[in-house]
Amino acid sequence: MRKIKKYQMVMIIAAALGVSACGSDGKDGKPGDPGTPGIPGTPGEPPVVTTSAVAKVLDWHFGDGLVNVEFTVENQDGVPVEDLDKVELLSTVTNAQGFLADTVTMTYFAGESNSKGTLTHQGDGVYTLSMPREGVTSESVGIGYIRPGNGNNGMPRTKRVMLTQTDQYAQVSTTEDAKCVACHGEFTAATGNSTWGWHQHHHALNNDQEVVIVEACLSCHTQTEKKDGGYALNTLAMIGHGKMSDGEGGKVSKGHAALWGNYSMDMKRCSTCHADDVQFTASINGCVTCHTGLFDADRVGNVDHTGFTDASCQTCHGPDGYMYAHKNGAARDEALNRYHFELISVQRSADKSQIEVTVKATDADGKSVDIAAISDATPRGWATIVKHGEAVLPGRDEGHVARSTGGVTNEDGSYTYTIEHAAPYQDGEVLLGGVDGRISYADGNAPITVSNIKDVRRTSSDGMKCLNCHTEGLQGHGGQRGGFDLGGDACTQCHSAYNWAPGKQGEDYPMAWGPLVHNMHFGDYKVKRGVNDMPTTDKNKKVECVACHTGEINLDKVAPAVVLNGLDENSVYGITAISANCVACHSTPAAKAHMSTQGGDFNVAITPSGVHQGEKVEFKVFDPAPIVESCSVCHTPARMAEAHQY
Repeated sequence: MRKIKKYQMVMIIAAALGVSACGSDGKDGKPGDPGTPGIPGTPGEPPVVTTSAVAKVLDWHFGDGLVNVEFTVENQDGVPVEDLDKVELLSTVTNAQGFLADTVTMTYFAGESNSKGTLTHQGDGVYTLSMPREGVTSESVGIGYIRPGNGNNGMPRTKRVMLTQTDQYAQVSTTEDAKCVACHGEFTAATGNSTWGWHQHHHALNNDQEVVIVEACLSCHTQTEKKDGGYALNTLAMIGHGKMSDGEGGKVSKGHAALWGNYSMDMKRCSTCHADDVQFTASINGCVTCHTGLFDADRVGNVDHTGFTDASCQTCHGPDGYMYAHKNGAARDEALNRYHFELISVQRSADKSQIEVTVKATDADGKSVDIAAISDATPRGWATIVKHGEAVLPGRDEGHVARSTGGVTNEDGSYTYTIEHAAPYQDGEVLLGGVDGRISYADGNAPITVSNIKDVRRTSSDGMKCLNCHTEGLQGHGGQRGGFDLGGDACTQCHSAYNWAPGKQGEDYPMAWGPLVHNMHFGDYKVKRGVNDMPTTDKNKKVECVACHTGEINLDKVAPAVVLNGLDENSVYGITAISANCVACHSTPAAKAHMSTQGGDFNVAITPSGVHQGEKVEFKVFDPAPIVESCSVCHTPARMAEAHQY
């Protein structure tokens, strides 16, 4: 078919219709009759499209039998939504004892037979919602949220938006969101079904679009159990204390209850999760989360609390009248701040035979302290050398660091500890050392911890995050080392890749810090050995690495120190560093085979490189050559982040 140009086609059509501009003689034709004037045009406005929306509460108050909320709604472009036809209100009020108890949810939906209340549009996206609420008055106190949208106008629902803090708002003063975030990680960075649990999507926002955690949870998980008029089976106190409903009237230990061990938080140190200066109001629900046998009439030597109410509790257990003293950490905090140790240097003696650790100390007022004269604490120097980013630990039994046998006060007021049983001098060595010990106070001991660990050891985690859960610094095991100055980083002075120790429950296990932490908190280790479920994540669920780690995890930077295992000096063997960490969760034969293809080795043959005279006995020294794995070629920081959702 031949091509016809546009102007040719126009002329052909015009000729066919007899509307040529020229007559047959080629001259212009006569002007046509005047046309009918057109209707003046009105500029068309594009339709408002709402793909997401933001709500803000302007004001709210309880009235006699009413909850009134004034709020605004805008779409994703900041344009007011003028046709809102649906909004949900959740409202929780306090009972006669002042505890959040009665929760109701109500929905206004224009044109629906079961719609509640009235919704009035004041213009410019400002609405007034008035909901009936039986039993409330202008003196009522409570919390709650609104959630507009998802009606017939096509607007998606907004996030839950908390009611603003007014005189009628039940302000929560016992804890704060930061206490939760400290262990669980930033809420907005978390993934569903992980460290924040199944109900993560039930969070709310404030008017600044910031996440609200505690008060949003309290809206449903109130201070009163469902059987006593509350909304949910588990109150927030039950969740926080880890004594949860079993659905049959009893309680089971779950979640936070796993923290009540000797190596974790002190269950009686309330300031771990609560505000430091919190004033508790005694309640049945709050107490029975720990004192589960409170209503047992056969409790020998105890008051029969059967039939007691919240009002009964408050007659005996006022703010200053608890029969049992719950620690708030004040005495321990005083001990922690009593002395401040500053590390000056870690260096070899003149003859290279010993290591010298020099420190200074000041008191809580910043005044210089003579370390030799301290009588209420037991500071002691320690040191070792570092290879491939890990400590080499000859010194005592099981390869612990070498400790000081004495020291001297210097002219400038500093103090130098002498470390006699450290490893022999090596040219170009990197020294690791510091001071640890205990500070005595009425209820126990607080740790002293200062060292150069963070300067000489590679790390992708923040040891201070350990103290969010392990508030007592692992009291009872290494309690003098896991202090508030270094947190879990102090643990690496003994938990080194080059350390080994007899196994637990008949099996050997890695003493190195990374594999030890991964095994204890995740994966097969806790499943197979019956370790209490840790409040981090469950096996095969996405791991929130930011609970411990900071920034990216780059396998290319992992120190290639072979991790030692062994039941005794005659059975020591090694595992390559990356594989030792990954196998804690990825433990199937296929996963281990995959690691092996990248240079991973789970049975590195290790022979002693010599012997060392420790403080007590002579023992063998194991110093394996490093082995580099190629995992980082495929498992880049970006792919690691995507797979583990940190």
